[in-house]
Amino acid sequence: MSSYTSYPQQFSVDFSFQLLCTRDAFQPGNDTLLEALAHPAGRPARCLVFVDAGVLKADPGLEQRILRWFTANGSDCQLAASPEAIAPGEAAKRDLAIVERIGALCLEHGICRHSYIIAIGGGAVLDAVGLGAALTHRGVRLIRMPTTVLAQDDAGLGVKNGVNAFGNKNFFGTFAVPHAIINDSAFLDRLPQREWRAGIAEAVKVAIIKDRSYLAWIAGAAPALASRDSEAMNELIRRCALLHLEHITGAGDPFERGSSRPLDFGHWSAHRMEVLSKHRLNHGEAVAIGIALDLFYAAAIKRISTEERDAVLDTLEACGFHLWDEVLELRSRDGKRTVLTGIEQFREHLGGELTLAMPDGLGQRADIHDFDDGLFEVCVRQLRSRVRAARHGVVGG
Repeated sequence: MSSYTSYPQQFSVDFSFQLLCTRDAFQPGNDTLLEALAHPAGRPARCLVFVDAGVLKADPGLEQRILRWFTANGSDCQLAASPEAIAPGEAAKRDLAIVERIGALCLEHGICRHSYIIAIGGGAVLDAVGLGAALTHRGVRLIRMPTTVLAQDDAGLGVKNGVNAFGNKNFFGTFAVPHAIINDSAFLDRLPQREWRAGIAEAVKVAIIKDRSYLAWIAGAAPALASRDSEAMNELIRRCALLHLEHITGAGDPFERGSSRPLDFGHWSAHRMEVLSKHRLNHGEAVAIGIALDLFYAAAIKRISTEERDAVLDTLEACGFHLWDEVLELRSRDGKRTVLTGIEQFREHLGGELTLAMPDGLGQRADIHDFDDGLFEVCVRQLRSRVRAARHGVVGG
């Protein structure tokens, strides 16, 4: 006989947000941000703006353009305080300090749940500011303005926020839907070459598991992308962003309640390599290597052919990626490659059984739940041999 009485309850909530694409959002007359700031009560929208310090350094006039834009549009929106600089890159995600800083500023300037936090920067800054916005008043409206290729085609599009802790990426975090995302192509003009290239890895990843024709397009566009062709990059971002958003809004698990993360092909090792390199490798560089490792594994378990594997590797290299890093040689006392701890961390992060996205032929995906460390060792050696052969000009190595 049961010792309890159950009263199951269920409700659903509709979420909506928009991706807006523009150029020079803070130039006079550009009303893209006004579209995102529409206030249901008709009152001027109150805003706090947080800007990646690296973006401010690359574009010294940005702060003044932001101030002038808000002054010109003062009847519709109000800047509650001067734009606040945030440490760039993974420094923004080092701990919970940024969350407390955002909360303190919201308290000081009377920011409420009907106000807006505008985050301008790369993926790490968007993650950290997004967490602060999500936790303040249980959620202040967030507008993301990604400034890197990686953030515009991937990191800035999702519903995840987080900071790192205990040697793990995104250990503290939330799922929170942004109010809007604004992709401003002008930010890309000032990117260093490493940051320009980094986001291409995420596009290759999405294409491998979702769209073979897109993958073929990237292969053909690789020389243009490597040489900073803006038209090619804008098309890469547009197609990648739409595939990413299609998954978030249509795959049935935007908050990752299950154990599958289809968009994380190549990421279990990438996250670990970033930490092992003390973030000398940026996210896109680590993802490119992670994709290469998983492509070798996919070929070994007959999910793709070796010809398909090599074609994608050629594309990554044509875009300028290096597919090997010394952190792959690190080993624990028992001789196991240290990067393999990423498998267990990935499983723990997901909860439940291990679930890794793998191609099922290029352009399609089918998860795997078992991982053979011995086979992975073979794959690492094969990748190392390929890279060494390429360095020495050995064709077909």
